[in-house]
Amino acid sequence: MKILLSVLLFVVVTLTSVSSARPKKEGKKLFVRCQGDSCPKPKNAHHQQYRLPTSCLDYLRKGVSKCGVYKIYDNAGNSFPVYCDMKTEPGNAWTLVESWSNKNRAFSQFKSAVFSTNAPVNENAPNFNIYRQTLSRIQSIKSHSTHWRATCSYPTHGVDYRDYVRGNFKDFDIMTYLGAGVCKKVEYINIRGHIGIHTTAKWWQRDNTWSLHTDSSYLNYKGCGFNPAAGSVIQEDNFGFPHTINPYFRCTANNKSTTQWWFGGHL
Repeated sequence: MKILLSVLLFVVVTLTSVSSARPKKEGKKLFVRCQGDSCPKPKNAHHQQYRLPTSCLDYLRKGVSKCGVYKIYDNAGNSFPVYCDMKTEPGNAWTLVESWSNKNRAFSQFKSAVFSTNAPVNENAPNFNIYRQTLSRIQSIKSHSTHWRATCSYPTHGVDYRDYVRGNFKDFDIMTYLGAGVCKKVEYINIRGHIGIHTTAKWWQRDNTWSLHTDSSYLNYKGCGFNPAAGSVIQEDNFGFPHTINPYFRCTANNKSTTQWWFGGHL
């Protein structure tokens, strides 16, 4: 009798073990649960983990906040170095696409090359004195940016919003614009202390003639919302085409003064 009970108990335990080891059924589908690092990851998670940075904003999203030179990738997957500003405007990251010193203002890259022209100089060595990216790289950076801005003597003053302009590509696409004295929307502009907020300003850009700039002395500036004529010099050029300069404008105060153009966005 004891032997029979032992045999029956062995059979019951064996069947229970086999049953628990079988894959579970949910409805009509058979599945086996996977646990651990060896399990396949969702495609989205894998994409986010290994996504290559295409602008300085991608570094800011990862928690990087130090300004400096970083490696980003163009839309073809090629890497190149850029200077990133991730501090001067909290929550925003800016990628430098062009910069020159007043001493080097006569170079065609800064005086007559429009943004849609390929006119690189020191494109693999970001600096503030003589630098412009290639057109293909600028276009790639733009495709991952919502805004543009110009600063004056950034290495010295950072950003305190004096002699500064910012706009968005939706309202004013500086990559495609060609014209003379056309009123264009900007989010913020300051020239020698004259301030405009969500206003319009006159802009010039013509291939092989003028790089993008505004003329703060223009007599008919009143056609736009922003009028910085007071304190200007005759035919004063600002933020580009540095032909006629004013020492009271930070970008052209002396030969060491610099002008920067940036593309970027906010978190």
